[in-house]
Amino acid sequence: MVGFANAEGGLIAAGIHDGMIEGTAGSNRMNDWRQAALDFSRPPVRHRFDLLPCTNAKGERDEIVLIEVESSANVHTTAKGDTYLRVGDENRRLGLIESQELRYDKGESHFDGTPIPDTGIGDLDDALVERYLQRLGATGEAGLVLKARGLAVEKDGEVMLTVAGLMVLGSKPQVHLPEAFMRLLVYRGAFRESGIRANVIGDIKAEGPIPSQIDVIREETLKALPQAVRLRQEGKFGTGGLIPQSAWLEAVVNAATHRSYSIGGDHIRVELFDDRLEAESPGRLPGLVRLDNIRSSRFARNPRIARAMSDLGYGRELGEGVNRMFEDMHFAGLPNPVYSDRASSVQVTLLADPLAGRILALLPAGSEQFVEFLSGRDKITTTEAVDLLGASRPTVLKYLKELSEKGIIRHVGKSPKDPRGYWELRRGGGYF
Repeated sequence: MVGFANAEGGLIAAGIHDGMIEGTAGSNRMNDWRQAALDFSRPPVRHRFDLLPCTNAKGERDEIVLIEVESSANVHTTAKGDTYLRVGDENRRLGLIESQELRYDKGESHFDGTPIPDTGIGDLDDALVERYLQRLGATGEAGLVLKARGLAVEKDGEVMLTVAGLMVLGSKPQVHLPEAFMRLLVYRGAFRESGIRANVIGDIKAEGPIPSQIDVIREETLKALPQAVRLRQEGKFGTGGLIPQSAWLEAVVNAATHRSYSIGGDHIRVELFDDRLEAESPGRLPGLVRLDNIRSSRFARNPRIARAMSDLGYGRELGEGVNRMFEDMHFAGLPNPVYSDRASSVQVTLLADPLAGRILALLPAGSEQFVEFLSGRDKITTTEAVDLLGASRPTVLKYLKELSEKGIIRHVGKSPKDPRGYWELRRGGGYF
């Protein structure tokens, strides 16, 4: 229950074993189960307890216990103080650092407000601070303004920068947070190759405060991003980036603003391929933000950083940035952004080829991850397609055959039922 509450929620069923319905009627544990959360979790996990009438394997009338656990805005532990997180089909016991990171993710505490020892006003970028004060219309002492905005704290009469102050306005934040930088990787083609086939044609590292990092990534991406002719909002055709700048720049700003700066072993990566742009930042989706509500949820892992970046004109605090990305991609005739919540990072993929939109038109809503997988790997098995589309195998085969009939993919194998067979994307011929 603790693992589910700390993750995305879940359902526990009691009375089923090895695929057989054993039932729970007559069990003397029923009251214990009802009180389990109250007795053994801190704070008590919110849940719903139901009895589902059924017929057991012996043909007798019976009941199954269903315990539906909600995803919680708080971090829960067992009565013994252990923290668990549901990952896939297992409960993972978290260590001290992982537990604290989960609290940052849930918003119980914010790492960007942590004071950085041995820092002070002298560690600020003077020009950036002046620009910040002008944007605010502030005329007072810089230290007072920064303290009011949570960018600095005073201890024993000395002003000390917080993580937010150092990252947004610091001159050399990487001295204290070495992995807090961004990296742009440009590839020739649609795949990551290695060894003698390595296809990286650009590798730019952007350091300094967040605004400077974003400016470098924006400038270099504009140079590397292929051009395309498409209809503009004013109703006229014009030349622009293969992916709308408003969309990919929002992805970059979001990555810098909302990454987990408490994770010290990784940095932000922006990877540009011939057919897509991927932006990956350390840290899982924060708070109660999930893949299915990411367009409407508002939650800032780093509220001080988000506010300061908004003050500087790099973003807004209204939570509409992700939704605007979706709208800009749609208006450009491109597929929706594809978000992936990974084990320790969040990735957003912006597909650049308009054909992806035509493929999606042949598939049910919510098939973006299937298209991203197919365009990034050139082939897919039926089993992989079933997992990505979340439909039955016969239904998925129907979709795959329709794509094959349109000449978009083709089956590769000795026979239609070859267990080693797969579906290959047909590049060329005007498709990709």
